[in-house]
This record gives sequence, C-alpha cells and structure tokens, in this order.
Amino acid sequence: MGLKKYIGFGLFFIILLGLYVYSFEGGKYTLNVVDVPISLPIAVWIILPVILLFLATIAHLMFYGTANAIKFRRVKKDGEKFTQAAKEALLGKEIKADYKSEFFKLPGAILPLLNSDPYKAKKYRIYNDDVQDILETKERLDNGEVVDLAKYALKPSNPNMLRNALNQMAEDKTYAATILKRCDDKATCKQAFLTFASYAPMSELIKYEVEPSREVFDIMIDRIGATEEPLDFSDGEMIAYVKELDYSSDDFITLMKKLRAKVVPDRLLNLAEKMAHEFPNVAGEGYLYVLFELQMIDDAREFLVNASEDEYQKFRYILFLKDQGRNFDTELFI
Repeated sequence: MGLKKYIGFGLFFIILLGLYVYSFEGGKYTLNVVDVPISLPIAVWIILPVILLFLATIAHLMFYGTANAIKFRRVKKDGEKFTQAAKEALLGKEIKADYKSEFFKLPGAILPLLNSDPYKAKKYRIYNDDVQDILETKERLDNGEVVDLAKYALKPSNPNMLRNALNQMAEDKTYAATILKRCDDKATCKQAFLTFASYAPMSELIKYEVEPSREVFDIMIDRIGATEEPLDFSDGEMIAYVKELDYSSDDFITLMKKLRAKVVPDRLLNLAEKMAHEFPNVAGEGYLYVLFELQMIDDAREFLVNASEDEYQKFRYILFLKDQGRNFDTELFI
C-alpha cells in the first residue's frame, strides 16, 4: 500500500471511529496534565491514541521510504556508472569508477579484469546498443578491417588504435611511415619498420631510431639488386648495421651466400675482406667462403697460412682437396 493510500484510509478510520463514539457518548471529559485541566469530548479522548499511533506510523514510513529512495538512487547512478565503465573496458580505456552502493562495488572491481571480448558476443546481441556497437567494431578490427574510431576519442597508444593502424598498413604498406612518425608502442613500431624497410630508401630508413634486428637486416639485404624497390645499401652501412647484431661465423657465411647472387664479384670480395678485418674472430669463414667461391685459391691459402693452425679446419680440408685437383661445390662442406 502506498503512503498516500495509507494516510487516506487512516484518516477515514479515525474519523469513522470518532463519529461512532460520539454517536452514543457526546459528553466531555477533563484531564489534568501538569496541573493544567484539558477538557475534550470523550470521542476525541478515544481517538487520540489512535491519532498518535497514526502519526508515528507515518513518520516511520516516511523515514524508511526516504532511506530506500536514496538507496535506490545510488543503485541507479551506480548502474549508469557500470554501463559506462563496461564501454570503457571494451575500448581498453582506464576505468575510474567509484561506486556508492554495495551492489556494484564487487562487479565494478572485477570489471577491469574481465576479457574485453565476451565469448558469445558474435552470437548474441547485447541489449545496450552502445556496447553492441563497440563489440561489432572490435570484431571488425579483429577481422583486419579499417574502421573509424574518432567517435570514441581513444589515445594513440590504445590497443584498438594500434590494431586499426596495422590494419591500414596491411591495406597500404606506405602507411608504415605515418605510424612511425607518431609511434610509441615498441611492438607496433617494430612491425611498422619491418614494412617500411621493404620499400623505403636508405635516406628515409636512417631517420627512425628503431632497434636494429636481423629481420630488418634480412629485408634490406633481399632488396639489394632487386628489380622492384631496390635498396642502395653501401658496404659501410652494411658493416655498421652488422655491428649492432650478434653475428656468428655461420651467420657471416649465410650473409655471403645471399650477397653472392646479388652483387658483382669485386664488390663481394671487397666487402668480405672488410668484414674479416672488422670482425676478425667471426667473419674469417665468410671471407674464405668468398675466396673459394671465386676460385681465388692462392689468396685463401695465404689467409690460412697466417691464421692459427686450429682455426678454419673445414676450409683447410677444402684447400687440401683443391690441391689434389678435386672439383666440387664449396657449399657441400659449408
């Protein structure tokens, strides 16, 4: 029963009770209260306790009604906060929500830890259109589409912004330069630079301070002498790059094998010799490989004579076979 109905029925009952008593007893009764005589009709004295109880009941109902209204208002506001926090969680934003009601404190604390992509998001539609729109946007991002994220006001470092940028780079590799101009995420920068290294000239590659890696170096080597988007990679630049990498003897041999098919013999020989001087402990085998490939047996012999006897054993064996007049492919032993 609502408060208004309770007051209405209560007043009706009190009046009806008073009229009923007054119908058979219309006299008065005087009562001394603190030596003050109070004279009232007997019907009034009869309904007075009922009136006091009625007023006390109304006060009780109003107090707890107000308390419940405040509590409900808090729950309603917390519900709005939770909905907004859910949107921010799906977008990868930082969640800052202070819940007043106990009902939302635990779910609000757990929300940032939940997977931002509900398991059934692709199959079922969320009742909230804004949340559903975010889920569909994230699904499109996961499918490699380029979407408009401007309305969400995300930071450039937001995972969804980074994914969108990579999707755009997949559609147009020249977008890698745009990413590198304002890139703060290390993984994204690395991926963008790998793409950038596949087409940009050396003058542009040296502008970006990206940590040297074998992946980038291999891409740059592959572009030497290529028919499409060739790279002018000088010997000095190549040596400087290798200094940033932890190359082993086998790595130098592999490098020379790649360059064998890409540069003229004179340049290959000159580069191998330079590297043997720059990296004396590991690049010697690469130099010997080039010497044997170019059939420069005497130069290889001189290099081995000047080296320690326990070094380059497989190349000493190759030299022995050459001296015996054996013809074979050097790579059979390397």
